[in-house]
Amino acid sequence: MASMRPVHEHSTGCRALCERPALGFGKVSQVSMLRTRLLTAVFAATSLALLGGCGSDAVEEKPPAPPPEDPVGLLPPEEPAGLAACEGAGKVMAMSELFLGDVDRDGTPNTKDGWKAFGYDLDGRASTKESVGLCKPRAGGSPAVVYPDGTDGRDNSFGKNILPTILTLSMDLSTQANEAITNGEFTIMLDMSSLGTSADCNSLPAKLYGGADLGAAPKWDGTDQWPLIPELLNDPADPASAKILFPKSYVVKNTWVSGTKGTVKLSLSISGFTIALDINSAVITVDLDADRNGGTNGTIAGVLETEALISEISKVAAAFDESFCDPTSPTLQSILNLIRQASDIMKDGTQNPGAECDGISIGLGFNAKAVQLGPVAMPGEPPPDPCAPMP
Repeated sequence: MASMRPVHEHSTGCRALCERPALGFGKVSQVSMLRTRLLTAVFAATSLALLGGCGSDAVEEKPPAPPPEDPVGLLPPEEPAGLAACEGAGKVMAMSELFLGDVDRDGTPNTKDGWKAFGYDLDGRASTKESVGLCKPRAGGSPAVVYPDGTDGRDNSFGKNILPTILTLSMDLSTQANEAITNGEFTIMLDMSSLGTSADCNSLPAKLYGGADLGAAPKWDGTDQWPLIPELLNDPADPASAKILFPKSYVVKNTWVSGTKGTVKLSLSISGFTIALDINSAVITVDLDADRNGGTNGTIAGVLETEALISEISKVAAAFDESFCDPTSPTLQSILNLIRQASDIMKDGTQNPGAECDGISIGLGFNAKAVQLGPVAMPGEPPPDPCAPMP
C-alpha cells in the first residue's frame, strides 16, 4: 500500500468530512435519525480508513529493508606477515592435467555442477540471484542465471554458462585437451626460481611459460625438457624473457600463490581448431608436494573479456557448420548472444552497477608435474581458416 500523507483538521477535505453542518430539518423521526446516524458512522469510518483519520497523524508504511550485502567468498590464501624469503633449489611445474569444469576434482564426470568447485571469489562477493550492486546483465541476460556464484562464492560463469554451449559443439573437449597434454602437444609451465622446501615463505619470483610440442609423450619424471612458445617471450632469442611475471609470489602451508595478477594464455583445441583464452587479472594457486616434484588442487581464476571470447568462438564456429561462415547467420548470432548473456563481471575483475558487464569470470583446475625448461620453439603456424575456399 502506498504511504499516506497526514491530513490536518484545518484542511478543506477534513473540514468537509469531520465538521458536517446541521442539515436544518425541523422534525425528524427517531427512525430517520437513527438511520442518519448509522450512515454517518459508516461514512465517517470509511473516511478515516481512507485518510488515516482527521486531526491525527497517518501511519506511514515503512520501505522494505534493503537486501543484505553479499558475504565474501573463497579467496586465495593470504600472505602472512613476517615470512622469510624462499630459498633453495628452483622448480618448473608443468600442467599435467586440466579441469575445465565438466568433471569434479577427482575426475568424476559432472557436467551439471562440476564448475562450482573451480575458481575463486574474484569480486569479493558471494553473489546470488537477489544480489544488488553488480554490473548489469548484458544482451538480455537474466540476473537469476548470471549472478549466482559457485560453491563458496567462486566466480565461474564460463563453467556455468559457456562450457555447456561449447560441449554441444565438442562433447569430448576435456578429453581432447588432456590427451594433448598427455601426448606432449602443449602445457603451461611455472618457473619458481628459488622455491626450496619451506612450507611458508615469500619474495619468490616466478614466470609463466607456454609449452610447445614436446615431440613425444612426457615422462613426468623431472627430466622432460619442454620447448617454449616464443609468443610468450619478450625476446624470442632469450628464454628468460617471459612476458608474464609473478615477482611477489609466495608459499603458505605448502600452497604456492601467484600474488601479482597477470594474464594467462590458454589454448583449447576443438576439432582441430584452436580457441585462445586470455585469462586476465588471473590468480594461480597450487598445493605443492612435499618433495616439490609436483602439485595438486591447482586453480587458475580470472576474467575473459567478452568480446575477445566472441571473436575466438566466431573463428572456429564454421568448423562445425559451414553456414557459420556467414557472420549474419541467425543461428551463429544466437550462440554469440548466449555468450554475451554470460557476462557477469567487468573485464578488470571489478563490479560497476552503473555499467553493463563486459567480462566473463572463469575458474579452471589443474595438477602439475616437475619438468625442465627447454629451448625456444619455432613460431606456430597460423590456424587454418575453415571459411577459406578450397584450392
